[in-house]
Amino acid sequence: MLLSRLRFPVEHIGYGIRAAIWLPGCPVFCRGCLARKAWVFDESTRCGVEAILGWLRELPAAQVDGVTICGDEPTDQPAALRALLDGITVWRAGLTRPADILLYSGRSTAALGERLPWLAASVDALVTEHAVTDTASDLALRGSARRRVVVSSALGLNRYGAPEFETALRSCDNCARPMPSAGTTGRTVGTGRSR
Repeated sequence: MLLSRLRFPVEHIGYGIRAAIWLPGCPVFCRGCLARKAWVFDESTRCGVEAILGWLRELPAAQVDGVTICGDEPTDQPAALRALLDGITVWRAGLTRPADILLYSGRSTAALGERLPWLAASVDALVTEHAVTDTASDLALRGSARRRVVVSSALGLNRYGAPEFETALRSCDNCARPMPSAGTTGRTVGTGRSR
């Protein structure tokens, strides 16, 4: 799997305190994207899915409210993404508190359903559609009025189903990408470098 970076704690892209996994590479090319440098599928960032899961297991489980998978276009690594989501599901089953999985994609909900029919059942919520800067809004989770939040579990509905949830989140830019919090660990697993 290609990996851009891992961060914990992150408080800007989802409910509560989160572990964030950024995956590089994108052929969607959203107008106004703030991560254009990561559009390239850079083979030098390849690492094993197990290394990412090992990083998750090292986090203080009592402080993790969920995992956010974002970056450029995570769904362009479908086999690795599915292995990662399966591993996260096993990991969170052993936690004493609920932890949701939130995934960002620039693709439409319909396209994701066709390309990856298993995806909706593997996450609690999806943020879909292009992030377009001319439809920027104060909706922190989406960052753009054009984007949709699709919930697919009871936990996702509880955390992301209420419209007022987004107005309570802090956002650092139009693509709802986080600004790392103080104390964030920026280690990139398996690539031998930090980003």
